[in-house]
Amino acid sequence: MVKQRFQIQGMHCVGCAMTVDGVVEDLSGVKSATTNYARQTADVEYDEGKVTETQIIAAIMDAGYTAKTVDRQ
Repeated sequence: MVKQRFQIQGMHCVGCAMTVDGVVEDLSGVKSATTNYARQTADVEYDEGKVTETQIIAAIMDAGYTAKTVDRQ
């Protein structure tokens, strides 16, 4: 399992964060998604053998938001 943080743009409320959680968690291979509206981020734990960062970003974009990976230090 890999943990990755994504920067999300376009969220306007907690409902938006819940939408992002839902579309990401619907992807096969995603174990969990925790989206923080205040920080405009989503922390995703997933199996990189089943789903890619590109697929996660595409799902978020299909829901109406923009996303990019954030380097963790």
